[in-house]
Amino acid sequence: MNWEAIGAIGELVGGLAVVLTLVYIAFQVRQSSKQIDQNTRALEASTYYAAGEGFNKWWALVIQDEAVASLWQRGVAGEALDSTDKLRFNLMAMMLFTTLENSFHQLQLGSMGRNTLELAKPQWKRFLISPGGSTWWKRQGRGTFTPEFVEAIEALIAVADPEDLDD
Repeated sequence: MNWEAIGAIGELVGGLAVVLTLVYIAFQVRQSSKQIDQNTRALEASTYYAAGEGFNKWWALVIQDEAVASLWQRGVAGEALDSTDKLRFNLMAMMLFTTLENSFHQLQLGSMGRNTLELAKPQWKRFLISPGGSTWWKRQGRGTFTPEFVEAIEALIAVADPEDLDD
């Protein structure tokens, strides 16, 4: 066997090694892509669940205690509240809007679908244009949240129809 034949065999083996390496890399990239897709879906599901839990905790406050439900209704209606009830109403609104803001930012980050927030919009709008909700937003809410969230809420208020309160 001469050196040319050995060189040709070496090139053939080297070329085969390159092809096998490329096939292996393609397989690994495909596996990685599948794993990334699975992780993305898991993150979206987890985010959706967390947002739902936040809303469920808030609703549970209202559902489980008639006095809390009454306080919320009186606060939304803009009725005069004593200092303790004002504090409780404020904290309830903060709890609700903190959950909304979290969902808003998850949407901005791409880890939550738009439908999640779109479904809640009618309730936000009704609160924000109600006498108590409007007052709360102007006095408390507007200065508490991130500028991006405040801008989105202000845009929602700007297009809100007072007839939404009748729903």
